[in-house]
Amino acid sequence: MQYSTRTFTRGDVALRVRLAGDGPLLCLLPGLGRPAEDLDPLAERLVEAGYGVALPDPRGSGGSTGPLDGLTLHDLAGDVAAVIEGLDAESIVLIGHGFGNRVARTVAADHPALVRLVVLLGCSGKVQPSPEIAEAIRLAQAVDTPDDIRAKAVQAAWYGQGRDISVWMSGWSQPVMKAYLAAAAATDIADWWTAGSAEVLIVQGLADVSAPPENGRSLKAEIGSRARLIEIENVSHALPVEAPDEVAEVILAGLASISQEA
Repeated sequence: MQYSTRTFTRGDVALRVRLAGDGPLLCLLPGLGRPAEDLDPLAERLVEAGYGVALPDPRGSGGSTGPLDGLTLHDLAGDVAAVIEGLDAESIVLIGHGFGNRVARTVAADHPALVRLVVLLGCSGKVQPSPEIAEAIRLAQAVDTPDDIRAKAVQAAWYGQGRDISVWMSGWSQPVMKAYLAAAAATDIADWWTAGSAEVLIVQGLADVSAPPENGRSLKAEIGSRARLIEIENVSHALPVEAPDEVAEVILAGLASISQEA
């Protein structure tokens, strides 16, 4: 799929965005320390269904630059808001994977006029992984982990059984992970957990041990009819990478349902 590229500035931050498709715009945000290209397989399926997509490189990765010290989630949300405003988009759909859905929820809370719907892929934030899985995550992301140990850790932490783990064997940005984890720690969870007043579609892999499904269920219970919860069998935390067909199907069904109700 061919992308066009635009760059938007916000103070000393420059944000590169890849764009494709001509339909209603969906903005996709990747997981912690991951490149926006992780979401290309999902984006391709959404474009084939008639939507337009915007994939910003998070600050500090890909073609986006800016300070990484002293951030909060509100700063990262401001980056996304600047992209949406730069695209002259009206009331957009934000799709956030993993850490990206924390940023998406912060955008919805801080800039409610810009967000119509938030789609959470691998909802996280309250229910933490077990100590064993936390150690697997550490090994999977560490630069000095031998490949054989990394493969086992990647499988255990993020992928359903029988899935191709190759994409997440590499591609982690250590500076971005460090800065973004600090940003999350510096932000009260109450600022973003409920996504402001936006409609929410929660897409959760039932095999997700990194962001356990109880996170999505807890959010659904808390915000009630504002949220829809869809759980997918044998899909773990890398859901848009390991199962783009299943995830796209769920998102498209959710978008169609919401459009019919509007």
